[in-house]
Amino acid sequence: MPRKPPARVRASQTRLHPRLLLLRRPPQIPCGSSALHAAVRLLELHDRDLGPGDVARALDRWRRIANRPTPSPLGYGFAGECGIWGCCPPSRDALEIALRRLPLRPARELRRLVAPLDERFLKRTCADPTAPPGPWWTRRC
Repeated sequence: MPRKPPARVRASQTRLHPRLLLLRRPPQIPCGSSALHAAVRLLELHDRDLGPGDVARALDRWRRIANRPTPSPLGYGFAGECGIWGCCPPSRDALEIALRRLPLRPARELRRLVAPLDERFLKRTCADPTAPPGPWWTRRC
């Protein structure tokens, strides 16, 4: 059986302009080293619970949640990312998965970025004694 010439095979493949390839690049963690970016990208590539860019998006959402003036208009009751209580799963879950599954040094670097946000979130919320068992960030109001 005759084989196709390489030029014909390449012509049948869809090619993207390099600028479009840049647009498709997953978001990166701000203030992270290249070692952290490489470890996170490798984790997101091989982990079934994380997709490309999930850790960077989760860190951005967690930063927005932690920097809110008050968790809700009344000052109590933690609303999800969309503003409705209990609607959106916390983005802290994806960060916790990454912190547990990354190698030691990248995990330590990511933990340095997440720790101030956790402290700010803890200062602005209070413990919910009626919350079901779960991670600490889900038991806050």
